[in-house]
Amino acid sequence: MERRQPSVGKDGTMAVITISREIGSGGSFIALKLGEALSYTCADKEILHEIAKKMGKPQEELQDFDQETYSRVGVFFQEALTSIAKGGRVFHPFGIGPLDWDGIELFTPFPQSDYKEDEYLTVLQQVVKELAAKDRSIIVGRGGARILKDLPTAVHVRIVADEATRIARIIDQQKVDEAKAREVIAQSDEAARSFISDFFDADWTDPHLYHFTLNTTRLPLDRCVELILGQVRLLPAA
Repeated sequence: MERRQPSVGKDGTMAVITISREIGSGGSFIALKLGEALSYTCADKEILHEIAKKMGKPQEELQDFDQETYSRVGVFFQEALTSIAKGGRVFHPFGIGPLDWDGIELFTPFPQSDYKEDEYLTVLQQVVKELAAKDRSIIVGRGGARILKDLPTAVHVRIVADEATRIARIIDQQKVDEAKAREVIAQSDEAARSFISDFFDADWTDPHLYHFTLNTTRLPLDRCVELILGQVRLLPAA
């Protein structure tokens, strides 16, 4: 693909692109191709790394909070164990009264921690906004479209694909059978849906969150890249 000069708004501000993608949709490939075409940096796992650094925590302790591996139950029990340690009373995460702690040994793999979900969200927002302020950034996942929803130089894109396409790609890329591919899709979709719902009170699939949604079953990946580049060029002045 031809390398282009980075897109610049009328006020001299570089565009920022956020990519929300279903696993198996080709969204990560599209993000990398955009980065290559625009000389932009793709921020994906790097966001988790920066959050961990700012919070002074190992990345492993934040896995339950990260969009790709988000575990509502895992986050709850990390916070619950902290509350118990401080003498607090803990209620069931799904709103059905005080939790029965007779089976607490079932949840001991979750480490006791001294940070909470709102602290993670605060740092996540800070990291994403810092990346956007540096310009030349493509932010993959992590609620980028919500965090930067009011940024006039941002282009928010959602990448999807039909289930059969996603299954075929995951089988090819991860060398698993169809049953496992379906399991991977279900777990990934639920993690992302819960992450966006819990942290941003939004529906991950809502088309109103994005400038446009591209279906890579219907459109070649390179064509998707071209469409996004076209939208970037049309950005209004900030």
